Amino acid sequence: MPPTRLLFLGMQGQFTRIVLERLLAAGVEVCGLLLSGPILRPLLPPPPPDADPLALRLFDSFVETNALHLAWQAGIPVYESGPLGAPALTELLRTLAPEVACVACFDRIIPARLLALPRHGFLNVHPSLLPHFRGPEPLFWQLRAGINPVGVTVHWMDAGLDTGDIAGQRTVALPDGSSGGEADTLCGLAGGDLLAEILGKLADGSAQRRPQPAGGSYQPSPTQDDFALDTGWDVRRVFNFMRGTAEWGMNYPVSVNGTEWRLRAALGWEASASLASVEVSRGVARVGFASGVLVARLAGKE
Repeated sequence: MPPTRLLFLGMQGQFTRIVLERLLAAGVEVCGLLLSGPILRPLLPPPPPDADPLALRLFDSFVETNALHLAWQAGIPVYESGPLGAPALTELLRTLAPEVACVACFDRIIPARLLALPRHGFLNVHPSLLPHFRGPEPLFWQLRAGINPVGVTVHWMDAGLDTGDIAGQRTVALPDGSSGGEADTLCGLAGGDLLAEILGKLADGSAQRRPQPAGGSYQPSPTQDDFALDTGWDVRRVFNFMRGTAEWGMNYPVSVNGTEWRLRAALGWEASASLASVEVSRGVARVGFASGVLVARLAGKE
């Protein structure tokens, strides 16, 4: 069985929810949920014995089920973190007394004194095959690089950014045209199941850890320039990058024969076709890339 008294850290997004959901399905005992936020405070009172988990919709503005709903349903206390260096947060963690802490999508650097509190340390679920694509938006950069399958890594956390020893890894194949949410879901499911498996090994003493290989890469949060396309890219890569990052709401500039076009949404691609210029009809463009032609809606023509 996994170690008891697990503290889970995350945010109110779907990656956090999915990983937590997989842990609960595996029978992991979660003693608390700590969500990133500006003020250290309890977020939810304990639910009544026969509470309807959907009643939590009255407490927030989220349409989709999130980690708060799961915690409400499971009777898990939820806290907003406040500053991670505050002594009050250290005392809260000492009171909760977790044997291990697990992280899935947390936007703060965790201080060394907090990392040292649980007996088994902190484990993080990171959606890439470390040491490659360290940083805050690894799926974006894997989609931009045309990598498929992508991957997830569970690693012990240290003072660096995604640099701790590896506990386990899995690859995740993304279907063509996957949205960012669909990619998050597939990586979250794989990462949650892998984390539950590692927690079981941690409990029976068979968990292994290995240092990350030398090298790797770190990418910061994307800027507008990082949405630019290159006609030398494979058309399938362009299509999947645009579909997987569409939720960012950005335009995709591409230069063809010295003219810049701004694409908004990828509609499809024509494999093995070729096109030396851009063809436009009713706000939809056909743009030639390597190995085919992309069909996309132009910006401002929705």
